[in-house]
Amino acid sequence: MKNPKLALVVILLCCFSYGGVFGQLNWKSRHSAAKTFMYDEEEPEEDTIHGLTFGLNIGAYFGNAETAGLYNGSGSFDGFINEAAEIQWFSVEERIGINSPFINDVRDIKTFYNTESYFFPYDSYPLNMKYNPGMYVGLQMKYNFNRYASLVFNLNALRLKAIGQFSIQFVGTPIQQNAQNDVRLFSIVGEEQRFNINLGYRQGWMMGDFSNFYIQMGGSMLGTKWTKNYVLVAERSFDLVTNVPVIGQTAMQAQQTARVGFGAYASTGVEFWLGKYSFDLSFGFSRDQVKLLGFEKALWNKWLQLSFMI
Repeated sequence: MKNPKLALVVILLCCFSYGGVFGQLNWKSRHSAAKTFMYDEEEPEEDTIHGLTFGLNIGAYFGNAETAGLYNGSGSFDGFINEAAEIQWFSVEERIGINSPFINDVRDIKTFYNTESYFFPYDSYPLNMKYNPGMYVGLQMKYNFNRYASLVFNLNALRLKAIGQFSIQFVGTPIQQNAQNDVRLFSIVGEEQRFNINLGYRQGWMMGDFSNFYIQMGGSMLGTKWTKNYVLVAERSFDLVTNVPVIGQTAMQAQQTARVGFGAYASTGVEFWLGKYSFDLSFGFSRDQVKLLGFEKALWNKWLQLSFMI
């Protein structure tokens, strides 16, 4: 360059410009990193799941088979169920046997099966009666301390049905002309109502952003009331809980109030969250003091439950 002084001035100006631009970029980079560090150091967002929620329960209940055997027709209860009305819990043989005081019912059975007589074999009554799974509905109230811990109250109601088979051997029917015993099976049914109240503590652990695995334990109360015990013979039902017929009077039936027992329960399940709403699927079992007329015993019962909370 012909003018050295001018060249030096140009070089100095370029250096100052270069330093200024990159200094500004370097300051912006440091400032951005500081902001990122501040965001990383912030506390996590506060849990918004807190307070009281209400919901609906739908489930399947599996009653212990030991109480189902009370309905097998062998005459589990002696004496009067209602002494004032003279209502008794008859065995099948007492109710429809050939020597039963219910003479009209005996006549109808003999006519229907075209038999001279009939009797009950020594092994007539079922020894393995079981309850069918019962569907129940109920209400649930839950107080959430946070997403993972809560107090849970359940109230559920259901009906149970126990079904078995007993045998009758008929005498003088056409089948016996072929030198065969005419032994036939008939159904015997017991029905009852129950309500179940549970109060317990639930502790959960995160499975994902929207789900928890949990364990729940607490105390339980079980109310039990039988409603019917009957047999199906000659295309009719015959109630085993009734009074001896009196001419001109209608047979009476007794309805007992529920008896209540206490126990404990435990359950485990998975809870799913959709904002503040949730639903969960659980399996539980309880050790309840089951009380049914004169029967009292601590038994295991089980259930599957689906709950929807709002």
